[in-house]
Amino acid sequence: MIVRRRAVLLAVASAPLLVACTKTADKAAPKLKLEKAWQERMVTRWEALPGRVHLVGDAVVVVDGTGTETARVCCFNAADGAKKWVIDGRGSMSVPGMGAVWVCVVGPGFLGNSPTLVQRPAVRTAGDVLPVSVASAPKGAATSGVVGLDVRTGDPVWGFQAVTAPSTDRTMVTAVAESVVLATVSAPFGPGWPEHSTTTIALDAKTGDELWRDRDTVGVSGDGNSVVVAKRTGAAWHMEVRDARTGKARWTGTHQSRGPYEDRGTAADHTVLQHADRKDYDLIRLSDGKPVEVDTNLIPTVVASGPPLLVWDGGVEWWAKGPNGFVTQTLPEGSPTKGKHRPKGLEFRPAYGVGPYIWGVYSGTQESEANDHLAGNIAVDRTGAPCSPNLQAGYLADVSDKTLVIAWNNSIEVHRITPA
Repeated sequence: MIVRRRAVLLAVASAPLLVACTKTADKAAPKLKLEKAWQERMVTRWEALPGRVHLVGDAVVVVDGTGTETARVCCFNAADGAKKWVIDGRGSMSVPGMGAVWVCVVGPGFLGNSPTLVQRPAVRTAGDVLPVSVASAPKGAATSGVVGLDVRTGDPVWGFQAVTAPSTDRTMVTAVAESVVLATVSAPFGPGWPEHSTTTIALDAKTGDELWRDRDTVGVSGDGNSVVVAKRTGAAWHMEVRDARTGKARWTGTHQSRGPYEDRGTAADHTVLQHADRKDYDLIRLSDGKPVEVDTNLIPTVVASGPPLLVWDGGVEWWAKGPNGFVTQTLPEGSPTKGKHRPKGLEFRPAYGVGPYIWGVYSGTQESEANDHLAGNIAVDRTGAPCSPNLQAGYLADVSDKTLVIAWNNSIEVHRITPA
């Protein structure tokens, strides 16, 4: 998205892990200060880094590169950037039951709007286990599977071989729930839509044991004991919410699509799923598959948990009106509440919820220049009031209460968050 006089970019994560929010729905939150702590160069183009970066406690985990030859998994100390451990795809690692394997980052190296791409790799932990894709050879036809790494040390905990005969297909981690990993066997760039056959396999995150598998299915997201999958029927696809450990459907969507879906966020037992036409969406309670009605014709985003919160902007008709264009609704039974402080001439796109803060992007609307200085990656409170300095360029990659990661200029930039 382009803002007058500057570019401001927003990360699109397939399934962000969202941090608990406290109940401060209508109260102004304290101001925050950002301080750049360190920067690390990446092989992956910076536009593709969101979704490949994950904050785990005091560590920053990044899955970098594409294929096998340039792939690596890095774990940095969040405070100073010191490397805790690195698995470099230029060499093999030994995994019990699998022998020598190479890290294999399945998926594109650039975050584009591919008309055929269903899903991108998911970088998420289940407890202390970080699942990563691997192949038995650095190039060409190979067997492939998933290795569960101890995120504290980088040591292999278990290995699962999904493709048992040499093939150009690869195994891609597409979703992680509380105790289950979904891995999809697909073309080496990621599962295609709909011409390439796919198989999704659910694995126990602690042991790597297979729980269930299904053809023509792609893992989309996970939360708690539920997963969301895209299921192909003929030339069309629809969404399903399933029990993560049994694969039994809790909800099957009625919207069918010939194009990719988009997961707008998953938090505290709720998920918002957008459809290919970018008009239809479903808000689903994951534990029982119950649809939740929302009184809006715009597509909201779930940005926070405890309680989960829907956030959306009023759109074009409010752009020139300033305050009250920013809307929040507490789930499951809250009513829409208009924010009080969205600056005139700006539109807000939420991405993450952390405590009383909502991190996202303010972008210009060509209606006013008075507040252009706020345009960029920024934290607001639940009233919409700006609470942090803005970073005017880059993609939001991940954020916690102490650390913000921005993808920018083929690097990750890590900023400390402290009270102002």
